[in-house]
Amino acid sequence: MRMVPNVFVFFIAFVMSGTPSFAINSDAIDDDELILVVGASGRTGSYVIKYLKQQGRNFVPMTSNKDRATKKFSEKYNWVEADVKKPESLDSIMVGVTKIISGLGTNEFEGPNSPEYIDYGGTKNLINAAEKAGTVNQFIQMSSSGVTDKDHPLNRFGNILVWKLKAEDYIRSSSIAHTIIRPGGLTNDEAGVKGVRMLQGDSVTGMTSRGNLAAICIEALSNQDAKNKTFEAFDDKTLKPDAWRETFSKLISDEKLNK
Repeated sequence: MRMVPNVFVFFIAFVMSGTPSFAINSDAIDDDELILVVGASGRTGSYVIKYLKQQGRNFVPMTSNKDRATKKFSEKYNWVEADVKKPESLDSIMVGVTKIISGLGTNEFEGPNSPEYIDYGGTKNLINAAEKAGTVNQFIQMSSSGVTDKDHPLNRFGNILVWKLKAEDYIRSSSIAHTIIRPGGLTNDEAGVKGVRMLQGDSVTGMTSRGNLAAICIEALSNQDAKNKTFEAFDDKTLKPDAWRETFSKLISDEKLNK
């Protein structure tokens, strides 16, 4: 494990205006950590890679179109290109990867890029590739609140939540430790602007900032109490911005939750 002399918890101040600071337990970060961020060029993925870079973490951002991603971001990232619909394209990018944060999702509701082939099929291929690689010990998934409601309005669009739930189930059945986060409707706020309320039981109670969602994913990388749990996360301005970090221990593991 990585040790910093005389300092077990330190703060990295983000250099970008309006971006909050995060407490990072450096002792909880493995020396060989390599984080693969899937969907890194997406709207939420962009927060994930921004925060990881500002924390100095070792990560690889993945995109389906490297040229487009390079042009989209002013910051320089070492992009890797792969198609989650093609399992053979995933093997080489898994080399050395120890953890995965996936914000995989589609904006198309029919055809080869529909939720069936991206949200579910793509996630299934990622899990299979991760298990095949043998080095991945954690998979963090951004899902959606309301996935268990078959009559949810979003299922009018390619059964998107039906396929997201199938993806969740596939992750939970795998041999890799997981954290599945179900946000509400997403807003473009940074982390720490509002607090976060974590719930279980597939509640649908509000909105979630992309910054907070990204911060929760990153915290789950090193927080042992986040492993093998599925939960909802909603912004709550009545709560202290960082209080949610203590909530992981109160969440029930999937194994106990499903009994």
